[in-house]
Amino acid sequence: MKYQIGFFFTFVLLIASCCNKKTRTSDTTANIEHEALMATIVLPRDGETFKCGDSIHFKFRINPDSLVLIDSAVISNNKNIQNKFYTGFERMTWSSSNARVGKNILKVTFYKKGRRENHTISVILLSDQVPFEYKYKIINKFPHDNQAFTQGLLYDGGMLYESTGLEGQSTLRIVTIQTGIPVLKINLENQIFAEGIALFNDQIYQLTYKSQIGFIYNKKNLQLIRRFDYPIKEGWGLTSDDDHLIMSDGSAQLYFIEPVYFTQVDQIEVFDNKGMVTYLNELEYINGKVLANIWYKNIIVVIDPLTGKVTGQLNLEKLIPAEIKQDPNKVLNGIAWNPSTKHIFITGKNWPVLYELEIIPPL
Repeated sequence: MKYQIGFFFTFVLLIASCCNKKTRTSDTTANIEHEALMATIVLPRDGETFKCGDSIHFKFRINPDSLVLIDSAVISNNKNIQNKFYTGFERMTWSSSNARVGKNILKVTFYKKGRRENHTISVILLSDQVPFEYKYKIINKFPHDNQAFTQGLLYDGGMLYESTGLEGQSTLRIVTIQTGIPVLKINLENQIFAEGIALFNDQIYQLTYKSQIGFIYNKKNLQLIRRFDYPIKEGWGLTSDDDHLIMSDGSAQLYFIEPVYFTQVDQIEVFDNKGMVTYLNELEYINGKVLANIWYKNIIVVIDPLTGKVTGQLNLEKLIPAEIKQDPNKVLNGIAWNPSTKHIFITGKNWPVLYELEIIPPL
């Protein structure tokens, strides 16, 4: 009897198993209707280069196998600059007049009665401006500590604030301009390689090279208020506008950082009329422009932070002290703005001199 009952339950389980398998097979092999694409992009080619202001012509090939007739289309970029079309979908034009330089991801969307089809393509936009060549006049020369591996410089209240780098040698200091002697200096931990500094809300913010941490100090006594983390892999230059910290990492990117929680809220690529401008280093925000040292070049570029365009440059080759001219590590690095005089202070890594310059014409 036990054998017969066991056989009966085994038979029932086999039937149930077969039914389940049959159900799963049916679900897997259900007919799915694959609709043909409405169109494919022919032009522009992915990664093709244009200049800001160009009208970029799009050419599409309508798919003859598609049973859907397009009734409208939109071309937009990540800043929501849009061109809408209701006829002539094989040839459309997107105006780049208000776009930023650098890589722009363009999204093309076709519409037809509830159906939507997206295509994306990237284009590179160069600046449509030839950088203006600024001149300068030397107003003063002051001594500078030639042991200071200058990474950041700023002016406030008649004093210079300077950040110096290298592991085991990094400092933050308040310096008397006329003598180059620090009136106050703090040494950072030996494993820290300090980088750029900025003033925001009467506090000093300082980056580090690869530690992905920064420091906030009381500007009067350099007492540490707190540390912060940031997502960018390397810290180079730092400045601030009215709302954000603006940060460089040695690439062509500038990052806009919200200064309370240190989240990135925006990012631009920097281009001139010839191409990408890399090795952006020490930064200074002056009258709505960002000035940046270019690492290993003795020039300062002037950047429009809204578009990423290089609008001007300042060649400071003649200011390199003769005694360090052959040392590739002792490069120009350090820009500080005095809003009262409209002059800038500039120096370099281990330079023995600090210059006060008048920029012609004024920034």
